[in-house]
Amino acid sequence: EEAEYLSGELYKLGMTVFPSQANYLFFEGEPDLYEKLLQEGVMIRDCSNYPGLWKGCYRIAVKLHTENEQLLEKIRKVRR
Repeated sequence: EEAEYLSGELYKLGMTVFPSQANYLFFEGEPDLYEKLLQEGVMIRDCSNYPGLWKGCYRIAVKLHTENEQLLEKIRKVRR
């Protein structure tokens, strides 16, 4: 349930979210999203060093609703 919520919110923010059966989401966003979130004290997994992937590919864990909301708020903040 929480994975669907988080995926939907990322999609609303213009991110490409890939289907997942695991407790994390893989998505494509802005190439500098990792650096911007890091400045806000939030670390997401930059997947650009995975074979075949590029800058702007990320992975995040699906957590409790309040934690997912905090992450989404930080993403919204750095994208303003």
